[in-house]
Amino acid sequence: MKRIILLLTVAMASVAVHAGKPNIVFILADDMGVGDVSGLNPDAKLSTPNLDSLIQKGMHFTDAHTSSAVCTPTRYGLMTGRYNWRSELKFKVVNGYGRAVIAPDRDTVADLLKRNGYKTAMIGKWHLGLNWKLKDGSGISDWRPEGIEDQVDFTQPFSGGPIDCGFDWYYGINASLDFPPYTFLENDHVTKVPTELRPKQGSKENKQIMMRSGLQVEGFRPELVLKHFTEKAVAFIAEQKADNPFFLYLPLNAPHTPVLPRDEFKGSSECGIYGDFIQEIDWAVGQVLQALEKQGLLENTLLVFTADNGASNASFSPNQEKEFNHKPSYIYKGRKGSLDEGGHRVPYIVHWPAAVKPDSRCDMACCLNDLYATCAELVGETVAENAGEDSFSMMPLLKGQSRGYERNGLVHHDLAGRFALRDGRWKLQFHRFERKYGLYDMENDPEQENNLYAAHPEIVKQLETKLTQLVMKGRSSLGTPQKNDGPEWWEQLTWMDQK
Repeated sequence: MKRIILLLTVAMASVAVHAGKPNIVFILADDMGVGDVSGLNPDAKLSTPNLDSLIQKGMHFTDAHTSSAVCTPTRYGLMTGRYNWRSELKFKVVNGYGRAVIAPDRDTVADLLKRNGYKTAMIGKWHLGLNWKLKDGSGISDWRPEGIEDQVDFTQPFSGGPIDCGFDWYYGINASLDFPPYTFLENDHVTKVPTELRPKQGSKENKQIMMRSGLQVEGFRPELVLKHFTEKAVAFIAEQKADNPFFLYLPLNAPHTPVLPRDEFKGSSECGIYGDFIQEIDWAVGQVLQALEKQGLLENTLLVFTADNGASNASFSPNQEKEFNHKPSYIYKGRKGSLDEGGHRVPYIVHWPAAVKPDSRCDMACCLNDLYATCAELVGETVAENAGEDSFSMMPLLKGQSRGYERNGLVHHDLAGRFALRDGRWKLQFHRFERKYGLYDMENDPEQENNLYAAHPEIVKQLETKLTQLVMKGRSSLGTPQKNDGPEWWEQLTWMDQK
């Protein structure tokens, strides 16, 4: 009888865990390839034991992609569930003083979860622009303004940042750690006004330690930023209780330039400071896991580890790849900024003991944009017509089912704003010049060695027609057509007639 009672108690507790809203921790590495996780690359010249453990205890995705092959646009898609090129920013990224990319009325993942009872927090790199105030009382209207640093009034609050996009609390840096201003931000203000001029760091010969010249706070130490963010995340988790779900978005600054691992990690890998920095990322993941376990929150926490795009040539050059025999993109062609697979195919690992089967794998093509719709299904909210237009719930995939995941195509985007469309086995890459178009059979040629563009004009036409419809409809999910921000036609829509 006691055994029966015990079994019933355990079963009821399990049901309670599944019925409760899970905590969500989303860790986003900055410029990290599929081949940079030792559990995904048997030939890796580095070791990631914590990430490998997540793979063994959770689910890993072999065909996961970012919305873009560069930072800002991917983060827009992640936050809004909408392709980045539907925003006004059609190519490249914002710099440290560029204006906010997310429109004030645009719903975000944080907004969605906050109105459904979640405590929302962000720690780390924003890189979606801020509306800084200038000393003359005006604002900044450009994406990449130059020569205005001395005009910014750092004593005034900024807008358009995480606090205005659904987060209860924010602590981090505005952009990549190679963009000034070099100071930490909290909520809607700088924690300390930057007053010192930091000289340019790095060179063409040594891009790994690159930092642009600009204002910094006294004593700013970039090599300690990853540790600082990790400690902030651990402290936040330590304050959480099981009766109130939370969403922690943790976008790291590594292994993006400057590649500056702490002294205790230097020499720990077999591929130089880049590998050492990756191993420090793995340490950070381990610290987060330990904090969740210590609070008794690990069982019902949906933890995702992924990256905003593939590895960069600046952080780990092709020459270094040959020198150390380490391939950040694994078997895939290309790096950050490219339409080739290595630009946007990223590691994607999910750990959720209460719901995800251990040591499981998903081969479906999916996208970081899918976080929005996945969270909506988690909390039982119907996605509005004007929200998450390119997001599809991954809940069926997390349950080990392919049926129910409704994505029927995936648009890729590169640094220059060019497009590619993945539809089943086929991937069509567009270019300004037709002779540089590429059609690849991703099922039989994932390395993209054979361009079949000339051999299959009928497939090319089908994909061009489909991408035109996806662009013009303003959404790829089912629903009422929506309008893209900005002009109806822009120069990167090379295959379409100009409107």
